[in-house]
Amino acid sequence: MLSGRITTAVLLAASTTNAQSFFDTISTQPDLSLFTSIVQALNTSFSALIQDFAPTNPRTVLVPNNRAITTYLKDNNINSIEDVGADVVVPFLSYHVLLGNLTSAVFTQPGGNIAETKLKAEEFSLLKGDAGQVVYAHKAEALDQVAQGAAVAVKSGFGNSVAVVKADVAFDEGQIHVVDGLLTLPRNCSKTIAHRGAARLVTYIGRVGLLDALDGTPGATCFAPSDAAIAAAAPVLMNMTNEELIDAINFHTLLDALYTTNLTDGMTVQTALTGKSITVNVVDGEYYFNGVRALTKNDIVRNGVSYILDGIMPIDFNGTINAVTSTSPPSTSTMATSTAMSTGGASSSASATTSAATTTGTPNAAGAIRVGGGAFAAGLVALAALV
Repeated sequence: MLSGRITTAVLLAASTTNAQSFFDTISTQPDLSLFTSIVQALNTSFSALIQDFAPTNPRTVLVPNNRAITTYLKDNNINSIEDVGADVVVPFLSYHVLLGNLTSAVFTQPGGNIAETKLKAEEFSLLKGDAGQVVYAHKAEALDQVAQGAAVAVKSGFGNSVAVVKADVAFDEGQIHVVDGLLTLPRNCSKTIAHRGAARLVTYIGRVGLLDALDGTPGATCFAPSDAAIAAAAPVLMNMTNEELIDAINFHTLLDALYTTNLTDGMTVQTALTGKSITVNVVDGEYYFNGVRALTKNDIVRNGVSYILDGIMPIDFNGTINAVTSTSPPSTSTMATSTAMSTGGASSSASATTSAATTTGTPNAAGAIRVGGGAFAAGLVALAALV
């Protein structure tokens, strides 16, 4: 093991010995001239982001090309780069600096890669410990809605993805990947799930006064039934007491941020509802939680991660799921792009164990209601509702 580590370090050092500095490298790329101007204007601030680079402590930088920056300025009615203050630019730049020397091969490995960034501003990152905010880099899929033919997609806040259009440009202290857009700074969980197709759920969470807990608990996972799922269950949900809704919300919440890279087929994870856990199944790349399919996965939020589900998870699950072939994402709500965030809240740890599960079969509850290809049990099982 020690020999392997030494060999890796030597090879990495050799690969960067003759490479140029970060600034010299991007200066030679005509399509990165606007980003180069930004770095020049913020030389001290940007240097702080990539300081302490060394073969044993490298960084990876996602660099937006000229078209990406021009589009961003136009979409936000900004006349020029000079009109953007450092207080706005620095968080964006921080989010584009990843820890480690991450090649495209790392991103395209099965399951992708959750990469920690230098973004730690509490407005956009509320994770456990001193961890920086993350991105999800992976082999591009149709649902990513990135440029056709792109090999790698990088997912950031609000479920938005950018494509890597030029990969593996080495510099003396790490790796550069050119991307066709700016990453989106993560928003609160409530704003993100509403934007991603679970606005009705947010209404119920607000009804019982749990929005601050949802958005302010560090390092959490939110499972959010879609608007269609909530609409189908409305007759039951409207008659539930606040205590029942709170239990249902807690059942759809984990007190650890679990991305798909942390999940394996058959594992069980403890929810925020005392004594209750859910089972994870993975079938043909699709993720199911207590038999309910995730329409979206790894939606990066300020305080962790969220998943939009095509149904409401039943509390009692017999280990079988009804696999589907549809890959249609939920509809996306129109939301303001304000970066304002609230803070606060507390957390506790969730546990995960592995157990056997059957990954094919029929819906596990009698009288199941079909919603967009998923299923949730009617009646009292609807107590397992929400987040």
